[in-house]
Amino acid sequence: MFASFASQLKPNTQPPKGFAIFHNVEEVASQSDKFRRVLWTGTHSQLVIMTVPVGGEIGQETHTVDQHLFFLSGKGQAIEGGTKTTDIHPGDLVIVPAGTLHNFKNSGPTPLIVATVYAPAEHKADTVHDTLEQGDKLEEEGKDEPPEWAKQK
Repeated sequence: MFASFASQLKPNTQPPKGFAIFHNVEEVASQSDKFRRVLWTGTHSQLVIMTVPVGGEIGQETHTVDQHLFFLSGKGQAIEGGTKTTDIHPGDLVIVPAGTLHNFKNSGPTPLIVATVYAPAEHKADTVHDTLEQGDKLEEEGKDEPPEWAKQK
């Protein structure tokens, strides 16, 4: 499956067949003003783009899945375990193993744009969250669960 620019913002909601190509992920991510948007969900992983507003954060959390975050633009801070802080910049890759308390804060004058891969999937296949608060609420209500076919490890 070769994805056009417009279709790159429309996620698959069924198990994928073949591979997906996302050209210029930084540009695709910058076209989304949403806090979180799932781009692709597979049976073993999920690609999500995030736009963290100036002064915003991803929110302190711990996952039961691994997470790889690739920082595309902006600058921020990675916070591990609630105390260890490291500056992050475009081109940086952070891998967060399952069970690790973490947060990422935007410390720059522009949005912090991130492409992240969860393995296995963490969110509903067509998730779009306008804000951190909306995402937290939907997660707490159990309305942002990955599809059964995407929970394979």
